[in-house]
Amino acid sequence: MFENILVPYDGSESANKALSVAMQIGSESKPLNITVLQVIGMRELDQSTFEVALRMAGLTSEENEGLDELRSSYESAYKDKMRESVSDFFSKLPANVDLKIVIKRGDPRDVICNYAEENDMDCIVMGRRGLSGIRATLGSVSTAVLRGTELPVLVVK
Repeated sequence: MFENILVPYDGSESANKALSVAMQIGSESKPLNITVLQVIGMRELDQSTFEVALRMAGLTSEENEGLDELRSSYESAYKDKMRESVSDFFSKLPANVDLKIVIKRGDPRDVICNYAEENDMDCIVMGRRGLSGIRATLGSVSTAVLRGTELPVLVVK
């Protein structure tokens, strides 16, 4: 039924459960492609973040030509942390399952829906509650994804 599943991932227990469920969805006879998507909030990687880091290091942005290099290393650290978080899942993969890790920047609500649409996902499997407590007061990402896509969405408790 589903061949391409998107699993938004933030490292929470809920996201781990969603990834486990996604790995069980496919049939044993058909290949299953699971994309694990971590969305880094823009406020974490915006220009001002790096300018503050440069000032703390005693540099101005004009003095530092390596701002893109700094941003790249910051994103690389996120990827390394993500790979470490899901490493247990790689060891449990059935032979028919291919697991891919993707890191994107932006608002999780928009990035998840856009990524799923642009990459021909068949289904989104996600946790009900993530790591950010502030989301509960602003409205959950899972609710926004349910409203923002026409794809089937499985929200895992």
